[in-house]
Amino acid sequence: MIIIMGVSGCGKTTVGKTLSEKTGIPFFDADDFHPQENIEKMKHNIPLNDRDREPWLKTLADQIAIWEKEGGAILGCSALKESYRKLLSSKEKNIHWVYLNAPFEVIQSRLESRSGHYMKSEMLQSQYDTLEPPDYGLHLSSEASVEAIVGQITSKFFSMNTSEFGIIGLGVMGKSLSLNIAEKGFSLSVFNRSEGDEADVVNDFIKDPETFDSISGFTDLKAFTQSLESPRKILIMIKSGAPVDAVIAQLQPLLDPGDIIIDGGNSYFKDTQSRFDSLEKAGIHFIGCGISGGEQGARNGPSLMPGGSPEAYKQVQVILEAIAAKDKNNGPCCTHVGNNGAGHFVKMIHNGIEYAEMQLLAELYALLRLGMDNEAISALFSEWQKTEHESFLLDITKSILLKKDGAGYLLDHILDKAGNKGTGSWSSETALDLGQPTTMMTSAVFSRYISAFKEKRVALSKRLGPQSEAFQKPDLVSLKNAYYFARLVNHYQGFELIKEASILYHWNINLSELARIWTGGCIIQSELMVNLSKWFETGDDLLKNDVVFEALKSRESVMVTLIQNGLENRVPVDCFYQAYHYWISLTSENLSANLIQAQRDYFGAHTYQRNDVQNSKHYHTNWQDS
Repeated sequence: MIIIMGVSGCGKTTVGKTLSEKTGIPFFDADDFHPQENIEKMKHNIPLNDRDREPWLKTLADQIAIWEKEGGAILGCSALKESYRKLLSSKEKNIHWVYLNAPFEVIQSRLESRSGHYMKSEMLQSQYDTLEPPDYGLHLSSEASVEAIVGQITSKFFSMNTSEFGIIGLGVMGKSLSLNIAEKGFSLSVFNRSEGDEADVVNDFIKDPETFDSISGFTDLKAFTQSLESPRKILIMIKSGAPVDAVIAQLQPLLDPGDIIIDGGNSYFKDTQSRFDSLEKAGIHFIGCGISGGEQGARNGPSLMPGGSPEAYKQVQVILEAIAAKDKNNGPCCTHVGNNGAGHFVKMIHNGIEYAEMQLLAELYALLRLGMDNEAISALFSEWQKTEHESFLLDITKSILLKKDGAGYLLDHILDKAGNKGTGSWSSETALDLGQPTTMMTSAVFSRYISAFKEKRVALSKRLGPQSEAFQKPDLVSLKNAYYFARLVNHYQGFELIKEASILYHWNINLSELARIWTGGCIIQSELMVNLSKWFETGDDLLKNDVVFEALKSRESVMVTLIQNGLENRVPVDCFYQAYHYWISLTSENLSANLIQAQRDYFGAHTYQRNDVQNSKHYHTNWQDS
């Protein structure tokens, strides 16, 4: 909050407006807030007294408090007496004062040449008689050029173009990433809109004791962009979809060629490709960056998946790698994934893998809880966590099982309706588009959809009536091995989809490096992911790896056992079944698709190929001929 003060004619308005244009901070003229009776007095060359000025100053004090919450303002105000200045600062102490001074003769000359203003030169002497120059603030001669005056003000009160990075959006993730960046020693500017229930977001964040002094807050987008060093590096952390396009549309006119916009939300990768192409035409770099790890990951080290041009990545590499989680060799869990939409694509598939990993644990829990209490299941998972099954999701699951709610467990009181944010279904849709059978993540998506039909499920359950309470106890060793089998298939399907997309879109994704950055900071980090990173070093097809193939082959029978146990206990284990079905289909020399081809040719003349000739020729048969 800057107040430029001095007698009428000292240049407060001209300096204030010029400063506003340079900084993007709005300017207000205190004269515009005078009550009409004051204006009438001044028009008739009647000096204002303290009683006249008091309501005017109180109104301004209220406005200053409002402007400060909105991100600040520049006010041109005479504020001739110290008592006036105290009244102005009665509700907001964070005010920077600028005093413009000049000899009486200089100001008088200016007033005499000014027309259309209610303050006449005849009243100037009364202002000088009232004037009490402050013994604080920035004292400047109003005889200097406007540019020189504004330059001295910005040099004193602004750190222009010194923030190394900017963040738009102070939601949970935006705040956490801001603290992470500042903690790593980077200067930061943050912006959030100030409408409605977000009016105090920036002000509250800046005043929070945990917020670092190197963070500057803004509610004016122009001022925010002007606070960043060139080329500007701006991370958008808002809801995906239309809001991202709206912010880019507001931001683009304020940027220069070479500046960099990073979208850190869960945007659809094709939207990212379109934004990349559009901004590239304007000379602005666009990075779609997948971010995994939730609130804690964002604060302490997430897994980052930036996609965009290599040139743009090099300019943000130092910051992104500094805030990222670290792998077991202390390398940053961040890498340039590929061009345009590659970063958001792999984050989407990450989430699809995550869906299936969560569903597998849920299906295990559904089987185990029929004969074990929460503490026993948690103890079992704790043992598994010490083996090749170690993972973030298994770790939190064993803790969730033990969370108490009064005398019971919180988990037992949570409604069995699972939500989803769309990235899982996007993964399945993309897999269909690319002809890749990601059966496990699709099953996990459908399982969440089915869970949403709670009322219907309850009603149908009652119609079905009581079922047998005989519990067929699963073999825990078989269960453990089946879990490993299913997880291998899940990751195989996910990486195969990524590989196919990488070829189609010319992304040249390094699967080993991608797995490496998923070993820390993200939701699907695990010991298996560490092994995947090693396995992909020798080839991009896991089923050509003898270790992987033998692990699946040797565990085929335990999958049958688990699925049978689910059937016997009337527990849906579709995600496990899809893993088994996929493996059986993929390792079967002959499938029943020959009949499908015959049916298609019968009703649609779609043709078929033969297995008893050595050519690629397609045949058609008139199936109704005798």
